[in-house]
Amino acid sequence: MALSLSVGAFAQNPAQITTVPSPAVSTKALEVKITTSDMGQEVYCYSWCEVNGSEISPWEWAAVNTSKFRMTGNGGSYTIKIDNIQEFYGLSDDQLEGLTKLGFIAKTPGGNQTEDCFVNVEQGPREAYAGGYGTADSPYILTTSAHLAQFSTTSRDWSEDTYVKLGADIDGVVLTSPIGSTGSPFKGHFDGAGYSIKNVNLSSTTLGASVGLFGALSGGEIINLGVTDANMAGVNNVGTLVGTAISGKIERCFATGKVTGNSICVGGLIGENIGATVSDCYAGVVVSNEDDYATGGIVGKNTGAVKNVYATGEISGKDYVGGIVGANYGSIRNSVALNTGVFGDNDYAARFGGNNNSQNQVSANHSWDGMSRGPANWPMHGDHATDKKASELIDFTTFKTLTGWDFDNVWEWRNEDGKPYPVLRNLSNQTNTIPASFFASSAVEEIFEADKVMITAGPNPFADYVTVRCSEPLATVDVYSLAGGKMATVNGKGSMELTVDMSGASDGMYIVSVVSQSGSKSVFKLIKK
Repeated sequence: MALSLSVGAFAQNPAQITTVPSPAVSTKALEVKITTSDMGQEVYCYSWCEVNGSEISPWEWAAVNTSKFRMTGNGGSYTIKIDNIQEFYGLSDDQLEGLTKLGFIAKTPGGNQTEDCFVNVEQGPREAYAGGYGTADSPYILTTSAHLAQFSTTSRDWSEDTYVKLGADIDGVVLTSPIGSTGSPFKGHFDGAGYSIKNVNLSSTTLGASVGLFGALSGGEIINLGVTDANMAGVNNVGTLVGTAISGKIERCFATGKVTGNSICVGGLIGENIGATVSDCYAGVVVSNEDDYATGGIVGKNTGAVKNVYATGEISGKDYVGGIVGANYGSIRNSVALNTGVFGDNDYAARFGGNNNSQNQVSANHSWDGMSRGPANWPMHGDHATDKKASELIDFTTFKTLTGWDFDNVWEWRNEDGKPYPVLRNLSNQTNTIPASFFASSAVEEIFEADKVMITAGPNPFADYVTVRCSEPLATVDVYSLAGGKMATVNGKGSMELTVDMSGASDGMYIVSVVSQSGSKSVFKLIKK
């Protein structure tokens, strides 16, 4: 289309046009940028379209000198945003389906203008999945397993300008591959809307492949979503929700299930968080990593930002193992480790995080002091948190004060059968994932206090290990059966905390005799089951 609508001394200025997306998509918002010579600051956009081989020019030349068509920018770079192509050009549904090309001219009220600029148009899906156009105002709605399976293989719906929302709980057993990969990551906006995806069972034996409901996230967001009864297995970068979080946002999500890896970066929620922001999430996931390092209850390796999270599953790995994070080189704040246990083959293992170095940015973190551990010695590695007794963490007022979490809008405190626990507001399918041993120890922890010496032993009941703590150095800890036979003896060696390995003992009641260096003695009755 060669326009001669402008009359005056100005020639048509050469111009280049770029768009996002490129090419334009009929059902998506469009940003148009025209680069030309400096036309001043008051520039308008004249536009027309080609439908089924015919040109449609909806406006007169002078009629576009209004705010609707005003372009932003100056100095020869001018931009206009079209939120809805159909509405902007006044097209019928049939016309929209026949749209193939858009034409643009940048112009001034005085007659200065560019040459014609053209943009090709691809047809976008309309009423895809259960409905919606994939926009912020009208997101795609997923309600069935078939929708989820289609979405997982439709990479064009992973773009940064695509919005997706769940409309029901979905069984994810149909999935055969993650949504996105490191080579083609998910960049869009996924809102679980409080629903959950269950039974996602994915595995890979390929080194470098990221495994999770979302293989990789880059610049996008995942919010308000539950992933339940998941079973994820891979070599490296394995998590229930995301294998590799390159960047973006993960907010108000939870996960339950099992994650297995045999290399690096294995986590209950995220395998490796490179640069994403993770907040207000939790994971009750059993995590195991047979080889190498970075195994954690929330994230295996973190160089991003994590806050307001908690984990409850059993975590086991070879090296750099922690209840919240295996290897942390980023920021973790206001988070709590309530794991059943943390087990590392080497000494880089601890209740909260598996490493401790100058790159850690940590504050206001806490961990339950009664979680099982072994066989690592748990030295000062992973010193990211303050140990707290179950009796402190089980109290709502104390928990809220310690964490600073928003229990008015984001979190909710539940109490079922006398067992309180935090969940996310307005998300379905949440259950108590905190271990039974936590509640048992909070209710019946054995304490002896005399002559200003306090000695504790627990948890009670215990599974494999008994932990004894004293307000002064310990001398000895002896364990006897009810029949009087000595089961174990541990020399205090000046330590104020000792762990007795009772994994080889049968279930039943045992007598634990504790003597401090000053001679204070206490006797406890503890049950193994």
